[in-house]
Amino acid sequence: MEETLIISDGCVGCGRCASVCIRGHLAVGADRKAHEAESPYSCFRCGHCASVCPKGAISLRCQTDAPEPVDGCPVSPEDLARTLRWRRSCRWFDRKCTREELQDLLASVRYAPTAENSQAVEYAVVDERFPEFMELLASILRGHTDEHPRLKQFVEYVDDGQKGRNNPFTWEGRQAIVAFARFPIDAIIPMAQLELMAFAKGLGGFHSRWMLQASENDRERFMSFFLGVRADLSAYAVYVIGHPRVRFRTTVPRDERRTLWL
Repeated sequence: MEETLIISDGCVGCGRCASVCIRGHLAVGADRKAHEAESPYSCFRCGHCASVCPKGAISLRCQTDAPEPVDGCPVSPEDLARTLRWRRSCRWFDRKCTREELQDLLASVRYAPTAENSQAVEYAVVDERFPEFMELLASILRGHTDEHPRLKQFVEYVDDGQKGRNNPFTWEGRQAIVAFARFPIDAIIPMAQLELMAFAKGLGGFHSRWMLQASENDRERFMSFFLGVRADLSAYAVYVIGHPRVRFRTTVPRDERRTLWL
């Protein structure tokens, strides 16, 4: 059995760790101490056991940072609901983000959930090579311009030398964050969180559907631009970002979403 936890002598055998382990990887022994146990399912380092321990007696062997005390949710439901209503997709920018701003955003989504806690998510920031990336997208999408007018407009824009700031895919945006993962949801959740953090920091942007089509049409060529990304990951989210030049003064009504109760 691979040991993934460090259980100190401070353990008092309360059993809380075992009660929250969905893998059956922990049990309280005859010595009234918690121990890692044989189980059909291996530990996937979710850390619930360490988080509920009243004595701080459990830690992950691979742990790289110190735990932070938590006490409920630091944001009120009203404030969170207001944040979700007030955020807007932004396509007009007066300047790019600094590397430090982007690093802070990416650091803020480290704790986004992933399937089986794999944490198999990587990011790429397209910045200085942005024009080159646009050329790659156009070369992939050139054979698909009959599928949607936007694709044709974009290819023509690139063929014309990317003149002006009104890019049919990114408008005034000149930076993009691409998220790579094993499954779409593992990339979508952190990118949604990143958008909210960007809003909180006075930044803005929008999620791009069309860039992802290039990845769907020719994954190998698309991924050739991101040679440092793990080979088993795919691009599932793209967020165009910058400093907004437009200030939105009101929310915009949205249609009710149909809900089916079963």
